[in-house]
Amino acid sequence: MSLVCTSTYNDVDHLFRGANRQLAISLIELVNSFEAYWPMTLRGFYYQAVSHLLVPNNLSEYRRISKILAELRRADRVPWFAMEDKTRTTSDKRGEENVEGYIQRDLDQFLHPKFYQRCYIQNQPVYVELSVEKDALSDHVKDAAWRYCTRVSVTRGQVSATMLNEMAERFDKAIMRGLQPILLHFGDLDPTGVQIPKSIKSGLLEHHGLDVDVRSIALKPEHCRQFSLPQSLDAAKAGDPNYRRWVAEYGNQSPTELDALHPEHLKALVRDALESIYDVGEIDEQQQREEQERELLATMRRKTILFLREAFPDYMREVAL
Repeated sequence: MSLVCTSTYNDVDHLFRGANRQLAISLIELVNSFEAYWPMTLRGFYYQAVSHLLVPNNLSEYRRISKILAELRRADRVPWFAMEDKTRTTSDKRGEENVEGYIQRDLDQFLHPKFYQRCYIQNQPVYVELSVEKDALSDHVKDAAWRYCTRVSVTRGQVSATMLNEMAERFDKAIMRGLQPILLHFGDLDPTGVQIPKSIKSGLLEHHGLDVDVRSIALKPEHCRQFSLPQSLDAAKAGDPNYRRWVAEYGNQSPTELDALHPEHLKALVRDALESIYDVGEIDEQQQREEQERELLATMRRKTILFLREAFPDYMREVAL
């Protein structure tokens, strides 16, 4: 069943007037069209609105989109769960209501074949990691990388010394196992964004003595042309410490944010990059072994649950085989 909201002019007539009224209708349609990628960030929806020619690309329009989407969510014209704010978090509470609830929750996953994930890349001659500049896009990258059992680090701009050290420890262990270390980076095409993978490579070499093959996968100028991506809100400024290097390398290239990419295009770039490195046939063989091992787990789970039902009938009534 679809979770999208439907709307007509009458639905938003009491909320907006004039041009905002039409834009609100268009934004509802836009948000619904991206249901498969929910939740997305405000910035992500803004750039898609620009790409769909709903608004021009400037800061005042970004603020306008923000206000309209907030009002549409308050009025239940757009689902709250269609959007997320990855910069603010809330912790979970602790505690179970009773031991029966704990048993039920724990055994729901115990030996369940659907929770078993075999590492598909354990026999590959390379050790690959991904890094992404934007936390807002990390879920799309992680989704695309999931089948390939590959780690994803979110740098949130320049990588910290702590994160770089953690990367170095993993790459060092991989090198000790005889594997080739590779890092694939996804970030903005702007003065700061293009420096991030270069800084990671130099930092790994200078501070940790590791020569890692660091590859910048996206964004690149050809992606901007291929997908007709809008220019970044935070355009390159002469005061940026990386501005001169940017101009020397990219000339008059318009800066563009990774957020401007359609989520499916971003996922495709991740998959293509990984499949250009990994032996896909080996991954398929590992997946087949996983299915065989899941059958074993299903048998073990069934026998274990039947035994526990007989031994502790008062606590096992709700546990499915």
